[in-house]
Amino acid sequence: MKRLIALAALGAALTATAAQAQAPAVHEPTPRAVALAKRYLADAEASKILENEGPVVAQYMISKVPAPAGGEAKATEVKHAMLDAATAAVQAKVPEFLDKTAVIYARVFTEKQLADIVAFYDSASGKAFVAKTGDAAGPMADLIHALGDDIQRDTRQRFCAKEPDSCKAAAPVTQ
Repeated sequence: MKRLIALAALGAALTATAAQAQAPAVHEPTPRAVALAKRYLADAEASKILENEGPVVAQYMISKVPAPAGGEAKATEVKHAMLDAATAAVQAKVPEFLDKTAVIYARVFTEKQLADIVAFYDSASGKAFVAKTGDAAGPMADLIHALGDDIQRDTRQRFCAKEPDSCKAAAPVTQ
């Protein structure tokens, strides 16, 4: 999960930077561009990141299911069953996700850009980036959580200032 947050943050930063420069040109992907994008995803260990999302999906699903009758033992059994099911479901989708993501990247980035990205990930610095990204994930997750709470409070204040009647019905921000 920590690596997913780090990868998402990096992706968002790269996307935002590209969007600020100009809207990216989307084009039909070439087979070589798709292959390079798949290589980037492999080098960035994207499959490992996705495969670790089973527990996140399971926790979300468990939060939506009423507590089972049968006490703590049954609740634990249900949690394990949901975790197993969610992990298998996520893992089953990894190849499809990676294939579709590669096509998206191949449409957005040129072959040269993808080749440069792959070259970076093949370099010592790129390998270190992959290996050490997890070290930044904990502090980044804390930052994202803290900023998220601030953004929710600020959004509510701004909304309530403009729509006081509607604000009464809006759920308060909780931590």
